Amino acid sequence: MGRFAQWRRMVLAHGHRLLDRAGEPDPLTGPAPSLNRLDALVEGFAAGQSVRWALAGAPRPLPEAVDVAAYRIIEESLTNARRHAPGAPVAVRLRYDPQGITIEVRDDRADAAAPVGEPRGADQGLIAVRRRAERIGGIFSAGPRPEGGFAVRAVLPAPEEAAG
Repeated sequence: MGRFAQWRRMVLAHGHRLLDRAGEPDPLTGPAPSLNRLDALVEGFAAGQSVRWALAGAPRPLPEAVDVAAYRIIEESLTNARRHAPGAPVAVRLRYDPQGITIEVRDDRADAAAPVGEPRGADQGLIAVRRRAERIGGIFSAGPRPEGGFAVRAVLPAPEEAAG
């Protein structure tokens, strides 16, 4: 019997158990990405780089897709700041409003130019988070700031009445 047939039989036989675990974090990869873990994410990036974050508005539960997308956008933005602007201060701003959530991450590197051969705007991670934001109806932008440095901004829809 081929591997696919074995896998199919296992899924059919144990599918109910797989479905029961769908909401649980994978013990091999750790807790699911969530803005509830923003402190730990920022703390992990703060070693060797100044990262500060601010919160505006009243935090509230977000739909899972929005919560995960917001976390991943911040995570990728911090990764890019570390890669392209090592040592430069980074600011993360999270704003809740009745329509959703706005994320802004910027580094204060004096020269916004990317190293040769690594165009920041074409970074695969930024392309992936752009797609993630747009897939849930959000707006995403990333690029050099006029005063220097680099900024990422995402506006994700999460109307208050749809939260939960």
